[in-house]
Amino acid sequence: MSSDGSERGRSQELRLSVACALLFAAIAPIVGYLNLYLQRRGLSDAQIGTTAAVMSLMSIFAPPLWGYLSDLWNDRRLPIAIASIVSAIIFVAYFVTPFPYVLIVAMLFAFFNMPLIPLLDALVLESLGANKERYGRIRAWGSWAFIAMMFFFGLTLKGSKTDESLVPALSSFIFLRLCLFAISLSLPRNGGGKTSENGDWKEVLNLFTDKEWLAFLTVSLLSMVSTSVFYAFFPLYLNRVGISDNWQGYFWVIAVLAEVAFMTWLSEPLTKRIGLKGVLLLGIAGRTLRFGAYALSLSFPILIALQTLHSLTFAAVHTASVTWVGIKAPSRARALTQTLYTSALMGIGSALGAQIGGFIAEHWGLKVLFGLAGLTNGLAFLLGLLILKEPSLTAEEDKQHQREHLRKSI
Repeated sequence: MSSDGSERGRSQELRLSVACALLFAAIAPIVGYLNLYLQRRGLSDAQIGTTAAVMSLMSIFAPPLWGYLSDLWNDRRLPIAIASIVSAIIFVAYFVTPFPYVLIVAMLFAFFNMPLIPLLDALVLESLGANKERYGRIRAWGSWAFIAMMFFFGLTLKGSKTDESLVPALSSFIFLRLCLFAISLSLPRNGGGKTSENGDWKEVLNLFTDKEWLAFLTVSLLSMVSTSVFYAFFPLYLNRVGISDNWQGYFWVIAVLAEVAFMTWLSEPLTKRIGLKGVLLLGIAGRTLRFGAYALSLSFPILIALQTLHSLTFAAVHTASVTWVGIKAPSRARALTQTLYTSALMGIGSALGAQIGGFIAEHWGLKVLFGLAGLTNGLAFLLGLLILKEPSLTAEEDKQHQREHLRKSI
């Protein structure tokens, strides 16, 4: 009996890992080339910033709505399936829509695309139960898939620097989202939780009266405002310092290799040693150093070396933050809490960062923009050092951990 349960657990973990791989493989062409494609089609830095801000604003509303429906239906699988296939269909419009109509496409695309990460995160963390430190290992599959896609782009994107040359790479998003739709139908409906009652919104609202939770959101939001600059404008920065399209792919390979190394080998032991607060602040310190460095004139080897800091600027912050939210989330509103957190960061934070960043880049240049991003993260680090407290397991999580420990000892 125990052997059958263990086998089912491994099979379920494998399916969740494959889903992570497909989810983040599709992000590679978006992060690496979508804004560069739009620029080559004639959009200015300010227009690209506005497009990114529109997507971020939509993510304020979309993820909580999807998270609420997921909790209400007690089903993570169906929302993931719907969002995957519709986002793939809408993405086609990017290839034929001019500005300003591209803003409408961006808004619709974000409505279906933005909720996928928090929905899958909620399902993974829910399935892991008290063993949330294993999240990094499952999430690492997404990083490996991202690396594979960027390495492939590095091998294939050579020659012409036109918008048409980027279409095949961007089209891979559509194929990968359709694959995610297919695998999502085999995922568990939820992590074994009980059917939600009507108290989920009330429990989440109570969470927002928690001073420790509000302190965590404040530090995360301040850091994300400046970090959104990196994702919106780093491909343009590399292009302007003379990095070719295929080498942009290799740059991301190096960055995400560092990310995978952190998630696979360092995330769990570091969390046990210095706590989630320590890991989060370590990541924000990495953001301060990395973004601030882009304000300087850098040689090619230094640009390469800075990519290794992605282990901190993304991996450390992401694993600490998602686990933090998983610990603090009410048991009957896990998906809703994850998606609300995403709304606060990817919505408000990214919208502010992208819109303000586009204005700064247009008038003062990308180096000034990245310098300010570094300073803002430095402020977030100091604030976090002063006001954050290490999160602790809720009483319910403690009981669950004890039950699992008892079951394993039998």
